[in-house]
Amino acid sequence: MLTMLDNQDGFSLAFWQQEARRIHWQRPFRQVVSLTEQGPRCRWFADGTTNLCFNALDRHLDRRGERCAIIHRDYQGQTHRLSYRELWQQVNALSSLMIQWGIKPGDRVLIAQPMTPQAAVAMLACARIGAVHVVVYSATTGDALAQRIAACRPLLLLHHGDPRGRGILPPVPPSSETMRVVDTATDEFAEHLARHQGQIAPCVWLESSQPSHILFTSGTTGTPKGIVRDTGGYAVALLASLHHLFRLGDDEICFTSADVGWVTGHSYGVYAPLLAGLTTVMCEASPANAPGQSWWQMIDALGITRVLTIAGAIRLARQQGAPRGLSSLRTLYLAGEPLDDATEQWVKNNLAVRCENHYWQTESGWPLLAGEGSALNAVFSRRVEIVHPGTHQPCAEGVAGLLVVQDTLGPGAMLTLWDGDEAHDRQYWINIAGRWHYLTHDCAVRQDGRIVVRGRMDEVINVGGKRVATAEIENALTGLEGIVEVVATRVPHHLLGEMVALYVVTQDLNAQQEEILKQQIRETLTARCGRHVLPRRIYFRQSLPKTFSGKIVRRMLAV
Repeated sequence: MLTMLDNQDGFSLAFWQQEARRIHWQRPFRQVVSLTEQGPRCRWFADGTTNLCFNALDRHLDRRGERCAIIHRDYQGQTHRLSYRELWQQVNALSSLMIQWGIKPGDRVLIAQPMTPQAAVAMLACARIGAVHVVVYSATTGDALAQRIAACRPLLLLHHGDPRGRGILPPVPPSSETMRVVDTATDEFAEHLARHQGQIAPCVWLESSQPSHILFTSGTTGTPKGIVRDTGGYAVALLASLHHLFRLGDDEICFTSADVGWVTGHSYGVYAPLLAGLTTVMCEASPANAPGQSWWQMIDALGITRVLTIAGAIRLARQQGAPRGLSSLRTLYLAGEPLDDATEQWVKNNLAVRCENHYWQTESGWPLLAGEGSALNAVFSRRVEIVHPGTHQPCAEGVAGLLVVQDTLGPGAMLTLWDGDEAHDRQYWINIAGRWHYLTHDCAVRQDGRIVVRGRMDEVINVGGKRVATAEIENALTGLEGIVEVVATRVPHHLLGEMVALYVVTQDLNAQQEEILKQQIRETLTARCGRHVLPRRIYFRQSLPKTFSGKIVRRMLAV
């Protein structure tokens, strides 16, 4: 049973009522938000019906049909363009083909495509016919792919067998009685699709709270969790964020570096720009497109106005030197990991554009906190607190604790976990003094009224009862001369329980210089963080294991 959520402090129903006017509703909604009596699960814009594909494509055709929807930079560095009308035609063809294959509203379709327009076409085709798309990173491991197949039981798997610079691809299971497997790189698929060119598949109008997609995240346990997102709330939230947070105009060309298998690539590489009728750049992972000079050249050549990436990618790019002239770029947005001072300063000194920092999660779907630098404020009407992880009592200013969000994450956030309402409520929410609080599982501290996120709670090192976040250690060292990059991890200790271990990337240092740098590291950490943070081990490396976008794979550094 659902009940109306009160218009409490930190949360404005009137605001979201107004923002909902930015999308097309086939049937108007009756209430802004409702809440289950037994738990914290919200339903946004109840009883209203809409369609993500219609809002991203069909409603733009009259005014923007010939405008470029997607600029594709392929794995060889070549550029291709697709207009809104061309994209709409391709989506209709695939939608028609999937209907012929028997895909119905609510069926799951697993998409494992490289960062090409074909990935966006598959997502939008699913949205058009009401199927639930499940996008995974196209070069994910075989085990991870099998886990996700078992978890969501898709009727169709669309993958791309051509490596396209991705190296050796994981094995894909063959078609079975329960799942059709289609390689979209084959001539056979192209022939099937060609028979449906020119056909128009009608949009399936879904209730706002019906699932649009599932994104899997490992979270803190390593077990994949299927984050279920709704339809109407997701569209409203993304457009509201573009208007109020990103402050985009009508002439924007946006580049999001994340793959569509990650939430940033999913939300802001595909859906948000298309919902707003803008141009998005989809860039395939390859050495030709790695962060650095190739990015700066691409921004200049394509006239990109907004870039959303992670601090790690900028650290990679920084090693290749400053760009020469980025006249089109208006704002750089960073998300995905804590922003260190050295990277922020490099951006200010060398890019000469506004740099904004965002904090969000797969679960939130769009930013929770935003600001300049590492100290952030809650986005829109959210209300956040920092509490002790054990007692859930509020932490004093300057005391690190667990970051929580009060009442609701807002529209566009997770609806629930796939096949896991009870797990969703237990793992993510807690009732404190009669009000629901969302547990981010991240460590944060309040400074001068703003919030500094220091990373996952499980990335906090406990040295003899003194807790220190790995991000705090790394930030203290990133500006030290001779250090290109640094990662802090934990190492067991028989007396203190845990101590700090460091992986430090340097360039062209001899043994004597490394010993000098080790001493500087110890002195810096003692001065900035305290003697308990003195590292037990310091490892010098030429590089660190990373994803294509530059995010460090920490699990490969565990000691």
